[in-house]
Amino acid sequence: MNALLARFGRKSKPQNDDSYYTAGQFALIKARFKRKTSGVVAAWILGTLVLMGFFAPFFSPVDPTIRGADADYRRGAPQALYFWDDNGFSLRPFTYTYTKEKPKLDLSALAGGNLNALDALTSGGALKASSQNKFKVDKEQRRYIQFFVKGWEYSLIDLSVGGLDLDIRWDRHLFGVEQGQIHLMGTDEDGKDVFSRTLHAIWVTISIAIVALIVKLLTSLLVGGVSGYFGGRVDAILMSVTEAVRVIPAIPIYLACAVALSQMDLSPIQRYFAIAVVIGALDFAALGRRLRTHILTERNQDYVLAAQLCGSGTGRIIWRHLIPSFTSYIIVDTLINFPYVILAETSLSFLGLGLTEPVNSLGVLLQKAQDPDIQQNMIWQFFPVAVFVFLIMACVFVGDALRDAADPYSEKK
Repeated sequence: MNALLARFGRKSKPQNDDSYYTAGQFALIKARFKRKTSGVVAAWILGTLVLMGFFAPFFSPVDPTIRGADADYRRGAPQALYFWDDNGFSLRPFTYTYTKEKPKLDLSALAGGNLNALDALTSGGALKASSQNKFKVDKEQRRYIQFFVKGWEYSLIDLSVGGLDLDIRWDRHLFGVEQGQIHLMGTDEDGKDVFSRTLHAIWVTISIAIVALIVKLLTSLLVGGVSGYFGGRVDAILMSVTEAVRVIPAIPIYLACAVALSQMDLSPIQRYFAIAVVIGALDFAALGRRLRTHILTERNQDYVLAAQLCGSGTGRIIWRHLIPSFTSYIIVDTLINFPYVILAETSLSFLGLGLTEPVNSLGVLLQKAQDPDIQQNMIWQFFPVAVFVFLIMACVFVGDALRDAADPYSEKK
């Protein structure tokens, strides 16, 4: 039997080892999660994206703001990396030198008095065609990739808590070139690097999701904990409010709040936190109801009565005894809802009601990608779309694997 279980990738429980039966809840969840190959792979992908987003200035070869825009490489295509070409092999990856070609207009037809050609030129057709920048590749001038290069200065750690003001600045980046700039995923119409903007956008979007989930978690714990413990009239009032929030579709509420925020004179940072708080505060109903149901069942248990007899207050009983018994489900539910919060922020920014330029977020970059000019002439600006898909799919697979790992009956199914 053990051989059959090992063949199909399932480990049997050792009969003489009590570690399985004495292990804690989180240890059992971790052991079950490791048996989910799709979840482990997705966790590595998600961790890599989060890491690159958190340290985006270090991984970015170019400043993503307008200050780092390359005026000589606007609307430029991605610059590929090579190890060999007609000039030989190189252990160090390199790219070529790109120079912009001046647009050429054919004026021979105008010299003959062709009025149709003059109308076409003045209508903007020829001028628009000439605005598509073309670049000449000089394959004789290699630009070698260098690591830990010196670039623009950024804040590696920026903390200000109470009287402590910690601001560590650095100017080193993972890679770059000695002369000029390198654009792995091309540039946009302003000359800003798409790769660097995408890395910064990952962390902005994830940080909004984290703030929103914290707000949602605190609201759910407060409403569900108080409602389930006290019951009666308090439970009826709080659950009536919860149901009122739950039955209203989320998207119209988000749109209404976004329109209201757009009428206020808010800075990008204030708008950022306002959207996160709105998304989190309006998404507490489901978790709050589940928590309330759990506490309604658990509040009559013997350990709650023992805590009351020992003189524990209401807050201590709820936060130290009742809620910890529901911790595994709270964690799993929070992680499963992580991609949906990301989708909420991205949807608002995509519709132009969330974050806007010049803030870097995945929603802002996706909103730009719907421009017909980008779809026809700058297809490389769909790189943020691919990153967004990988991020969402990784969150979904990790959430599904954690949900199965937290189920104590998953091994019997």
